[in-house]
Amino acid sequence: MSVSPPPVTASGRLAVCGGHEIHWEEAGAPDGVPALYLHGGPGGRLTAGHRRNAPADRTRMISLSQRGSGESTPHAGEPGPVDLTGITTADLVADLEALREHLGIEAWIVQGVSWGSTLALAYAEAHPERVLGVVLFAVTTTSRREVDWITEGVGALYPEAWDALAALAEQRAGFDRHDRSPGRLRLVEAYRRMLTSEDRQLVDTATRAWMAWEHAHIGIGGGGPALPRADATGAPVTEYARGFARQVTHVWAHDGFVADWAVPYGAAPGTGLLGGAGRLEGIPGVLIHGRRDVSGPVRTAWELHRAWPGSELIVVEEEGHGGPVMAEHWAAAMERLVETAHRARPAVP
Repeated sequence: MSVSPPPVTASGRLAVCGGHEIHWEEAGAPDGVPALYLHGGPGGRLTAGHRRNAPADRTRMISLSQRGSGESTPHAGEPGPVDLTGITTADLVADLEALREHLGIEAWIVQGVSWGSTLALAYAEAHPERVLGVVLFAVTTTSRREVDWITEGVGALYPEAWDALAALAEQRAGFDRHDRSPGRLRLVEAYRRMLTSEDRQLVDTATRAWMAWEHAHIGIGGGGPALPRADATGAPVTEYARGFARQVTHVWAHDGFVADWAVPYGAAPGTGLLGGAGRLEGIPGVLIHGRRDVSGPVRTAWELHRAWPGSELIVVEEEGHGGPVMAEHWAAAMERLVETAHRARPAVP
């Protein structure tokens, strides 16, 4: 029997740099161990399900709609041209630190799902002194290798769906599926250009194609949290779908902006989040991944586990980009981390 998630007890908006305002929510115990949840995407939804995965009586659950998403403003899915230049990993990490300070939190457990695991890693490597523990679900680091796989390589498993995706990019953006030269136009860049075009009909056509592709490749082995759905042919494209497609292609076309972000925090140029994983030594981390996750093969989770001293890797054989067994491991990991942090708190006189 499914347990209802605890209700939101507080919420608000926080003005951050670049004219953005981020929406945040709080649930659980006000005096509990703070725990931050980061949704997927980029551009995903903030849903209530994650609140089932932490002990509500001992956890102060914090979540937010990342800039450009959900109830945060401006939304990346607005019908007209949008400015995405302020949506980078560095900006999102800065937003999390601003939210922590705004809420008066000394340190917190950080949880991330899919793209949210990339953001959680980036935050933890930038501010390890503010992190009590990390839980990553469907682990990604948004490296170029991962982006090229999820946009082109995995097409070997879904040739029908990928052919439709590539066809639009060939017709409208000059993509050449046969070109493998180093300086070629990548498929993700072709879609980024179409989705930020001033041609509203092209934007919506590209949105439909991108979301249909997401729906095709992400569903194997149990399905993931907040699974994207393609808009029905003929129905108006939703703000959510348009914003999701725009943000994903914007961030992925820049390989997660991780190369620009990582060097100031001690990672060697070109090594990305894996290169900075040594900064996490001593921070408990649980990495949960599905063996059948064809969108993000387990190789990334394995490499991160090897680079992060003391981390724990859990591979669920029968699931993909999410599923009930993975969620059980998530809840168990949060139970352990919250209990450890709770016991480490100084006694109240």
